[in-house]
Amino acid sequence: MDSLQCLRGVAALAVVLFHLRGVEIKYLQGPAVLDAIARYADAGVDLFFVVSGFVMTTVSAGRYTRDGATSQFLVKRAWRVLPLYWIFTTLVVVLMALFPTMVNTSYADQSVLASYLLIPHAQLPVLTVGWTLVHEAYFYLVFASAIAFVPERFVPVFLLAWAAAVGVAPWLAEGPATPAHNLVTNPLTYEFIAGAMLGLYWKKIPSWLALPLIITGAAVAVAAAVALPEAGPASMSVYTRVALFGTASVLILAGCVGLEAQNRMRMPLWLTRLGDSSYSLYLTHIFVISAIGRIWTMFLPSSGWAWHVAFVAIATLACCITGSVVHARLERPLLALPSRWRAGRNQRAD
Repeated sequence: MDSLQCLRGVAALAVVLFHLRGVEIKYLQGPAVLDAIARYADAGVDLFFVVSGFVMTTVSAGRYTRDGATSQFLVKRAWRVLPLYWIFTTLVVVLMALFPTMVNTSYADQSVLASYLLIPHAQLPVLTVGWTLVHEAYFYLVFASAIAFVPERFVPVFLLAWAAAVGVAPWLAEGPATPAHNLVTNPLTYEFIAGAMLGLYWKKIPSWLALPLIITGAAVAVAAAVALPEAGPASMSVYTRVALFGTASVLILAGCVGLEAQNRMRMPLWLTRLGDSSYSLYLTHIFVISAIGRIWTMFLPSSGWAWHVAFVAIATLACCITGSVVHARLERPLLALPSRWRAGRNQRAD
């Protein structure tokens, strides 16, 4: 669905602006134009998680308890996520070895192996945005168990039981929490589950509700960003984040897919294309904005609102172009490799 791709594009662009805000504050002098605008733009991650849950239940329809469906699901998900992630994780590892001052020294104790394998770890992965992929990997593993063992008519029960387990688990652990415990009890899981439930029932939502859902979701997100503390996400509990931005994401997604199903929403081509390259944009934007921030302070003025606006515009455009190029030249060829391998095997068999 085009609406899913567009929302992926919006989510990726929001995360770019969130991280660009930090770079603008770090490298440019004077008031940052993104300071207030993008303080809570990392809510794009919440939208990513909701969309991911929606996709999981829609693509899995009719495949539950079928032989080979679980392994096929996991292989496709792994191939979709890992190769490109490994490439840019390796780039960070190389930079850490050759130019240690260019990377964030606060993550010096990160486990490189845990980063590559998306294993829960006390530190963030060496490619910091990989923390969301740790959550995605966990979502995929749990959902794969549903595909393997749960009849399709009981999938809603499975999802509700999973949600209940997330709520109960913090009260069952004894002693200090481990990274794995923190992962499986993280309220962000509710966003994936909510998206998955929406994927099961979105066709039952009355058509007249589609536009009001989008308006309400957008209003909730904007009101939350305005009303929450100026300190940003660090001052907000994860439960508050899920209740506000997770709810907003579910409402917006429900409305968008409803409008698209009624042929009442034409998705802008540029936003669809941005959604196509959203994963590449997500993985590469940290490199781009960091490089532009360093170059800018060396050669261009760093004060004055006009220069701030120019910095934001140029950095955002550079991120989008880089993501698009990486998607076309690297991500898409990687995703096509399994089909090429199968075609080659079939030709040899003939």
